Order: sequence, then C-alpha cells, then structure tokens
Amino acid sequence: MRDSIMVLLGGSIVSVAIALWMALAGPGRKGARPRPETTRARRTVRRWELSGCILLAAAGLDVAASYGIGTSSSSAGSSVTVELGLAMMVLAVVWSIFRDEVLRYQLWLGAVLYGLPRPAEPAQVKAAEYIGTFLRLLLLLLGLITVVAGLILR
Repeated sequence: MRDSIMVLLGGSIVSVAIALWMALAGPGRKGARPRPETTRARRTVRRWELSGCILLAAAGLDVAASYGIGTSSSSAGSSVTVELGLAMMVLAVVWSIFRDEVLRYQLWLGAVLYGLPRPAEPAQVKAAEYIGTFLRLLLLLLGLITVVAGLILR
C-alpha cells in the first residue's frame, strides 16, 4: 500500500512541475514586451524558473520510478511495476496522437529559451520530429519490457 501511495505522490509532483512549467513559459502567456536592457536578465530568470521545474519533475520521477520498480528501501517489494510499464506505453500512444501539438510546443520552447528563429527552419522541424519519434519509441519499448519482465518475474 505504501508503494502505491509513493508512486501517486511522485506522479503528483511531476504533475505540479508540468503545471508550473506551463504557467511560467506557456505560449499563451501575454505581457508587455521587455525593454532591450532587461531582456537578457529576464531570459536568465526564466531559465532558472524552468530549470527549477525540471528539477522538481526529476525528483517526482525518481520517487515514482524507485517505488514503482521496487528499488526503494521497502522490504515488501512493489506491486505496481506492470502498471508503470502500462503507463509508459499509454504515454507513448497519447504522445503519438497529439504529436503535432507537442512538436509545435517543442519548437516554441526552443525559440524562447535559445533564441532560435521563428518560424523554425525545415531542418529544425525535421530534427524535432526525429527526436519525438525516438522518445516515443523508447517509451513504448521500455514500457513493454517493464510489463513483460514484471509478468515473468511474478
């Protein structure tokens, strides 16, 4: 029971980090254009804010994965390994369905953080598509391996 609660806690931490990320750097965020002398300082602050969101999400993933896979200090073992693998596969499928929106957000985020040109060059779009395809395939395969290993080792 404790492992399931810790996995849910880790997932909640990741959800909060994603919500903060979207609130801080969302494409719908409007505001006055910064003056040229404060643009660099504002970009530095924004990078620190987004880095904090990434750190929070990594901590949540660590908690969820360590208790989900059963590598935590719990002596009872874990019963959510198969569920974790299924969640990874569902995430890959949902990402595949909404891949255009994810790609658009990925290109927008790259333009904001690294000062890339808008609209993106065709080579950048192709590279972002390849990265997304690689990550979706990786999520799907790792989820499948996790499910199969969890079922075999029961």
